[in-house]
Amino acid sequence: MAQTADSDSGSFEDIKRIDPAALLYGVQKMFGEKARAKTKEAYGPLIGVHLLVARVLAACLLRTNAIVTSATATSEQRNALFAAFVIGLTACESAIEEARYLQAHALLRQELEILAQLGAVRDGRRRPNSSPNVMALEESLRRLYGDLSAAAHVSRHDIIESVTLWNGPTDDLPGPTHMTRYFPEADEGLARRSFALHLYMMIRLIEELNLDLEERHPDHVVTEDERAALNRAVMLMVEERLFEWDIEKSEGRD
Repeated sequence: MAQTADSDSGSFEDIKRIDPAALLYGVQKMFGEKARAKTKEAYGPLIGVHLLVARVLAACLLRTNAIVTSATATSEQRNALFAAFVIGLTACESAIEEARYLQAHALLRQELEILAQLGAVRDGRRRPNSSPNVMALEESLRRLYGDLSAAAHVSRHDIIESVTLWNGPTDDLPGPTHMTRYFPEADEGLARRSFALHLYMMIRLIEELNLDLEERHPDHVVTEDERAALNRAVMLMVEERLFEWDIEKSEGRD
């Protein structure tokens, strides 16, 4: 169903001749793939950042795969949260790439909440059936929680409108026209910011995972080369002006 830009009109006419259900999903697939191509081009160096971070995360997980250790209530809860984050990686990344931004931001919000729950479990603050206390997270993440929640709850018209408004030509229509589209369309800036947030939360997940490795698997902690890879990933995001890094904090953390 993927088509080039030059043949979009023809492909749409072909889709209209088929079953209405096929039309609905065919349009979503066609425009999703167009958005994916534009998004990946917009990512630029972020593709390399993703590779660096994903390699470190995978290495940490693989080093302790199938190792049998005694379990505690804390370790069981944290393991489940780590797994929930990892299982959702592809869904979140695909939603961003295909410009399904409301859905992507709901998933980013969940990633942020997983980080908050990991901290609560580690500190013994988690309460059964309670919402995560994001106020325990660093300020930079707390500031984003409101907008992510508004997207997840579709509670602000301006956010919903921004990802459903048709900005294409309206030359044949009389007067000012407000049109709504029912298909995804890439916003390069929003895609880059969303992906950078996802990458940063992956780094934070690795930090939480390493705390468990230090306690339960001291021979399998994050290596110096892996730390260097994560620092390089952060600096690439800084160079792309998608991230501000506190040097003193960085040195203290290392």
